[in-house]
Amino acid sequence: MFFLRQRLLFFLPGVCGLLWSSAAGAQGTTPPASNPASSSAAAGEGAAMPPDSQAASPAPMSGSTGGDTSAGSPQAPPNTPAPSAAPDAPAPGAYAPGANRAAPVSPAVPLVSSPLPSLSSIPTPPAGQGTLPAAPPGSLLPQTPGAAPLRLTADDAAILAARRNLGLMAAIQDTFAAESGVRSARALAPPSFTIGPAFQPGGTTDGLLFLQPLELNGTRGARTGIARAQLRLAQAQALLSLQTLVYTVRLLFYALARAQASEVLQQTLLASTLQFDQIARTQVKLGARPGIEAVQTAIEVARARQIAAQSRGEEQAARAALNAYLGRAPLDPIDTSRGLAQDAAPAPLLEIAAAQRNALDGRAEVAVARANRDVPSAQESLYRAQGRPDIAPSLRISQITPTYMDAGVGVVISVPIDYGTRRGLIRQVQQNAQAQEARLVGAQAQVRLDAEQAVVRVNAAQAVLAEYDAGLLANAHTVLASALAGYKAGGTTIISVLEAQRTYRQILSDRLDAQVSVAQARAALARAVGSVPQALPAALNQELQTSHDVRNRASK
Repeated sequence: MFFLRQRLLFFLPGVCGLLWSSAAGAQGTTPPASNPASSSAAAGEGAAMPPDSQAASPAPMSGSTGGDTSAGSPQAPPNTPAPSAAPDAPAPGAYAPGANRAAPVSPAVPLVSSPLPSLSSIPTPPAGQGTLPAAPPGSLLPQTPGAAPLRLTADDAAILAARRNLGLMAAIQDTFAAESGVRSARALAPPSFTIGPAFQPGGTTDGLLFLQPLELNGTRGARTGIARAQLRLAQAQALLSLQTLVYTVRLLFYALARAQASEVLQQTLLASTLQFDQIARTQVKLGARPGIEAVQTAIEVARARQIAAQSRGEEQAARAALNAYLGRAPLDPIDTSRGLAQDAAPAPLLEIAAAQRNALDGRAEVAVARANRDVPSAQESLYRAQGRPDIAPSLRISQITPTYMDAGVGVVISVPIDYGTRRGLIRQVQQNAQAQEARLVGAQAQVRLDAEQAVVRVNAAQAVLAEYDAGLLANAHTVLASALAGYKAGGTTIISVLEAQRTYRQILSDRLDAQVSVAQARAALARAVGSVPQALPAALNQELQTSHDVRNRASK
């Protein structure tokens, strides 16, 4: 049992030890890790995560950029946290695939507190206008019947993907194989037992020779050094696979979060455009406006429907890509509303020097280059040890008869003679070690550069997002409200309203892109410094333990 436990936990001191250190060392340079509740929820597919009752900011996905359609006018959503929801249901206003989203939903992106002028006198569009079906007719992408939306953060998705990624599990198994190689290299060289006939003038006799090399020349230690270097290389390669997987899943998560938020935004703007179209048609029927304005709003409605349909397709494609890494059906629902708000929240500016130090300690590329340098150095030690004399106790039996036995115990001293082969091998591994040393220096330089660029991008993305929240979004909303008020008063045409709406829609879309850019830049920084979710090592060890138990039950 002790051996089994040591084997299952082997990945932690080697690879996962690096994960803990890099995760702890990257604090202050990477987004805050998810809480234990959200991390544990990622382990079970389909299990809804506990909602955050004390969220610092509403989820970016759940936001509406318009107001209540029943009131007749789009309104700016208030800057208030979303209320808590039951654990088995998505949060209010959260993304729900297939839901009718023609009517505005609960806000998530803080806009401005002043609402647009009320349009309660304008009739509400008929139910179902401007909406899209839950899934395209005849869709080839399967979906698990009755699957509840899986509420995830980026770290939760990375942990779930790591537990189900066969490539990563294969890399971990390589470390187990390398560990077995170390145990084998530590063992003493096996003895040789030779039986051969001896031809003599009077006939033949049987000869027996037993020889046990002691490897006092350092061969066993050098052989063990090679095995340990190969173990470090396997661990570094497993860590590299893990860091690459985490970064890829985080990017896929943010792509899905952006697509879901964009779909909600476009559906809300489509509802607002339908309201403007209804306003224009009413004005035309009353004779207050020329008929061309109804044609113009109808064109705008058609454009809004096209954009909404495109957003739905992009969301489904992004969801299928992430579900492929999570081991789920392509169209199984995922709720990303909480993750984007958490990872794009304002944070202090980062220091380049601290990020570079963490990168040199945590990046798997540096560990791989260092292990590749150690392998030829260990091989050189082996070749040199093989050129030194060694001692081997021996037992020789040359003749055995019923009345006589010719036997003796002795010591064999082996003196290797080199004709140039060993010297050539030593020169070869020395040159290889020099090349690997140069690659290590290059890897360290590249890692420092990656960390510096990642910090610069994070700080720049945060500055861009701050501009939108500092007044740009509010000003665009004010322009739209003024244009709509002027149109109601007869001072402007519908063109002014539509232009103001296009500007407002573009600012909302740009603000969403800026928010996603912050989250993506922080994911790139975490990749640059070699940081992974803090709960990931324990989750991987649990997955290895579970897999081992399943194999044991199957073998019985």
